[in-house]
Amino acid sequence: MKLRRAAAWGTLSAALVAALGAVFAAYLRPDMAMTLATQLWNCF
Repeated sequence: MKLRRAAAWGTLSAALVAALGAVFAAYLRPDMAMTLATQLWNCF
């Protein structure tokens, strides 16, 4: 049970770090964020 809980926390932590890394990368390259937003907007 403790191993499963530790694995869940590890997975959650990795996902959080990946999300924060993506946000940080978007701040470094605002043109990429604008391109993605435009492509998403064009879907509608």
